[in-house]
Amino acid sequence: MRKIFEFLKKNISYLIVTYILIQLIYVLFFPVKFQSDSFYYFRLAEQCISAHSFYPAPQHLYEDYISAPLFINLLIIILSIYNSTISIGLLNILLNSLQLFLVYKITVKVLDKDTALLTVILYIFYLSTLGLVLLNLTEFLFNVLILSSIYIYFKKTNLSYLFAGVLAAASIAVRPLGWALLIAYILSGLYQIIKLKTDLKNNIILVSGFIIFILIFGLFTKSYFGKFIYTSTNGPANILIGANNNATGAFNSKVFGPGDPGLIKDAENKTYIEKGEYWEHQAINWIEEHPVKWIALIPLKLGYIFLWDDYSVSQLMHMQDWNLYAMLKYIKTHKSFKGLLGNNTLIIKILFFAFLIIHHLYYFALFLFIILGIVAKINGKELKSGLLLIFLVALLTLSITLLVFGSPRFKYPIIILLFPFAGFKLNSLIKG
Repeated sequence: MRKIFEFLKKNISYLIVTYILIQLIYVLFFPVKFQSDSFYYFRLAEQCISAHSFYPAPQHLYEDYISAPLFINLLIIILSIYNSTISIGLLNILLNSLQLFLVYKITVKVLDKDTALLTVILYIFYLSTLGLVLLNLTEFLFNVLILSSIYIYFKKTNLSYLFAGVLAAASIAVRPLGWALLIAYILSGLYQIIKLKTDLKNNIILVSGFIIFILIFGLFTKSYFGKFIYTSTNGPANILIGANNNATGAFNSKVFGPGDPGLIKDAENKTYIEKGEYWEHQAINWIEEHPVKWIALIPLKLGYIFLWDDYSVSQLMHMQDWNLYAMLKYIKTHKSFKGLLGNNTLIIKILFFAFLIIHHLYYFALFLFIILGIVAKINGKELKSGLLLIFLVALLTLSITLLVFGSPRFKYPIIILLFPFAGFKLNSLIKG
């Protein structure tokens, strides 16, 4: 095993080039049809292009919510240059490459170069990232902004603190989870003030950068939409999904159906603001009436987040409608394996099942390395400075996620942030 990793480290450049070529082959020759959120984001961008507007366009005032405004506006720019799903795929490859570079550079900073090379190898063989290249989701842009902010923050200059704040705010314009990074920065700054007797200057500069971006982006959307929008507004709907009598800890849209608390009468004539206020009221009322039941859903949410990891991997075999959860649900519902995986041949079914098993074995090993790496650093009292910040961002990200519902996709930013810990543990095992 040691010889294999030594060989891969020595030939890391060839491995990275091969990785990029595989992505290009998939994007150019084996694209998938956008579904679910991927299609929704694509549709929003297309609507704005047709309306000659940035997002949100005036017609989106009566949508259920505003989604990832910075991400959608980037799609509008990309698709205006060349209107094809290939453009999105190429953007994904670029963002994935940037993400890999940032994971490497941050690992070098908080650990060492040898560990960083092993982290790159672990990253490349993590197939969820490869599968994401075929989709049209916010993960890549969000993670690149988070990682860029952290990397620049580590430079510890006035200008770097300013841009770290700007990038943290930009991440919130993609996903509200970016608040976890700002909170982590503030807590880290307070720790330095109390323990190291530093002054408030660094925190003030960082928060200033944050406010500058929010004001500029919010005023930009207000100039053509009439509303000060700087982030997604789907929080109330997501919280309600995880806070109702039928909540299971996973996504379940039944709460918005007839007879359920999420149903809004005359919804087509309600603005996203009115809908959000109603869903927020319904969710808060339920939580206040059922606090124990709401808290009891947390283990289920954690299970849905971490117990499987094939939300994007299925795309690599063009089995968009199937994943481990869908397969188990089918067997439970039909009490039979007949019809499982549709009309595909037996060979394809066997290959797909084997593919999922191998990937999950890798995922669980990676997850175990992360946990063991964190524990080792905590026990050795080495969880400080950069590593502590990374751990804190991941922990806060998970905490915010648990306010809504669980989904395998929600773990991705957390896993990417914690890759240095996996690299550290693997390096420890190799060295014996």
